[in-house]
Amino acid sequence: MSNYDKKVWQEEQAARDAAMQKQREKWAKAKARSARNALRKLERLSRQLAESGQLTDWEEEFSESVQDRLDKFGSAFQDPEKGRPADALSFSQKRVMAALKKKAKTDKTKTKTESETSSKPRSSFKSKAGFKTKKPYTPNVRHIEDDLPELAEEPYIPEVSPGKHNPPFLRIVK
Repeated sequence: MSNYDKKVWQEEQAARDAAMQKQREKWAKAKARSARNALRKLERLSRQLAESGQLTDWEEEFSESVQDRLDKFGSAFQDPEKGRPADALSFSQKRVMAALKKKAKTDKTKTKTESETSSKPRSSFKSKAGFKTKKPYTPNVRHIEDDLPELAEEPYIPEVSPGKHNPPFLRIVK
């Protein structure tokens, strides 16, 4: 290996190291941002549930321990098999957070329906119905009977005596 090849390799290696360091910084920022977001959401959920009186002891202990770990380490789990490296919460912690969010949402809708029954005026804006149809779907179908001319009450039957050339059961309708 010549000196020139060695210098080129060293320059390429330095460029790769700089790119990797930049990527590590980007991952660290993303992880810190994820931890801040998770901490903020957890604090808001625990505060909402505590105000409504629905926060159990276990949920309170869970939120406190996760908040402590997020403050101290920037992540609430250590084992890489329990979640992605850039995430602040593990998969099971996210499930518990979703359950807390659902619980807070159902409590919020209960209080909303109670407040709507009060004398507050409703908004003039209508919610969008989405893809719901207002009437059932009826296909455009053409009935062949509609195109046929109206028949007379009694069909025309010519009087023909039965014979060799005119069978008795043949009817001619005009």
